[in-house]
Amino acid sequence: MLTPEMIEDIKKQLTGLAPEEQQKRLKEVLAGLSTEEREQLVGKQPCPFCLIAQGKIPAKKVYEDDDICAVLDINPANKGHTLIFPKEHAAILSQVPLPIVGKLFDIANKVATAVFDAVHAEGTNIVVANGPAAGQTAPHVLVNVIPRYQNDTVAIQWNRQKVEESELEALAETIKEKLPREKRPVEKPAVPKKEVKEQPRIP
Repeated sequence: MLTPEMIEDIKKQLTGLAPEEQQKRLKEVLAGLSTEEREQLVGKQPCPFCLIAQGKIPAKKVYEDDDICAVLDINPANKGHTLIFPKEHAAILSQVPLPIVGKLFDIANKVATAVFDAVHAEGTNIVVANGPAAGQTAPHVLVNVIPRYQNDTVAIQWNRQKVEESELEALAETIKEKLPREKRPVEKPAVPKKEVKEQPRIP
């Protein structure tokens, strides 16, 4: 949560700027905050993706069912960039019920194939920005399907780091421990097969 000092510092950053510069700077500040901090600073804003799902904001829909909606991004990385999202509000992927997560990526896969053909792409990225630190700027979880071409201007990259084998081993064990345990179905004991006595062969 933002402290009164942090809020005062943000106000100072905006004071004296021209209206256009204020809007630009405020957008930059909001992009670096969590959903709770944004609400604390500017109040609870209606989620635009919930409004799209409710039909209150027009959008170029390419797919819709009871649970999922897919629309063209109005500021695309490349033409055909599509956003797939659950109709029920969720800020990040872990808040989406597992059956809907499965359906979300099933639809994303189908949309990616359709986009690939529709815009004659050479590849696609299927991307989820999960949290502000990962580049998430929307208040609603989104699966981005981005058509790609050789030498386009889309940049999804990172600097590779060197990690020691021992550290990788320890990290792998820690991640395994943090994974939720799946309930395994109770296996029924195998029914022993009845022995069939061979009948004497009649020549």
